[in-house]
Amino acid sequence: MASFSTPPPPPSSSRGRWIYDVFINFGSEDTRKIFIGHLYKALEQKSIKTFIDGDDPDLLTTIQVSKISIVVFSKNYASSSTRCLKQLVHILDHMDPEKHIVVPIFYQVDPSHVRKLAGSLQPDHGSNASIEEMQNWRSALTKAAGISGWDSQESMDDAKFIEDIVQDIFSKLLQLSNVFINFRGEDTRLSFVAHLHKALYQKAIHAFSDLGELNKGDEISNLFNDIQKSSISIVIFSKGYAQSTWCLRELVEILECVDRKIQKVCPVFYGVSPSEVRKITGPFGDAFYRYNDNSRFDVEEVKRWRYALTRAANYSGFDRIHSKNDAELIEKIVQHTWRACRDFDV
Repeated sequence: MASFSTPPPPPSSSRGRWIYDVFINFGSEDTRKIFIGHLYKALEQKSIKTFIDGDDPDLLTTIQVSKISIVVFSKNYASSSTRCLKQLVHILDHMDPEKHIVVPIFYQVDPSHVRKLAGSLQPDHGSNASIEEMQNWRSALTKAAGISGWDSQESMDDAKFIEDIVQDIFSKLLQLSNVFINFRGEDTRLSFVAHLHKALYQKAIHAFSDLGELNKGDEISNLFNDIQKSSISIVIFSKGYAQSTWCLRELVEILECVDRKIQKVCPVFYGVSPSEVRKITGPFGDAFYRYNDNSRFDVEEVKRWRYALTRAANYSGFDRIHSKNDAELIEKIVQHTWRACRDFDV
């Protein structure tokens, strides 16, 4: 059964901050114990952090810190209370394809009835509402009904209906939680990174990573675009990391994104110590000895690589030696990334 959540404190700034994946807006008690309860449970089982509301004045703040708002229209939606209508206006005011997605669900009600404000879907709360409020509510209902969503009349039963909705929400969350994995392919591609990539996906986190081989002629600018679209970069330092100029160039770009305050970085020390990366010793020192000794490498670029390694190694991250095995390390990284994706403030 769905339980009530306590709204979070207001965001520390007017910039984006996510605390919840989903906010559920609904209007009547006839759906809470049946459809809403099952939907809430299914979302939570998919690791989708969901807020189901009560009559709390901070609910408008909660909408702002949620990635997606699900609006469940039922027959008594507009006539049950003004609460859901006020929320709906606020939801639509904050609708943004990259920051706040709105998904309408028409549960045992025709979308055209919502759009046309037919029957009980005509908001009427007497003298308690001003003319302006009534106009705003009507406009919001009409607008929301025009957004692509889900219609229960097109599904065989509630179980399949909810399953399809949850998968759709999961897919949408992947578009909003972008993470870039920077790693040396020969060291970790088929093992550690492959498992990490899968674990992130299971938490509705979309990871950009080169799980295939990079070919000559591939443009690094394409990788830079993926980096710039990500809110977090996971940098996996392994023994062969510094041998890859691709990795080093990506790392410089990642730190430039950090400087522009559009990204966070999480270093992972996999089979190497933070001091080896920071001080450019061991396998890192060997790689830079070759770079310094080879005239085809630009001196200034090599300096940028060296500085990027030293700087990245100073960020708080994860060291393989502090975990019993790769599975435990991956779980720690995924949990950290999951929280960071929701609390990221840019």
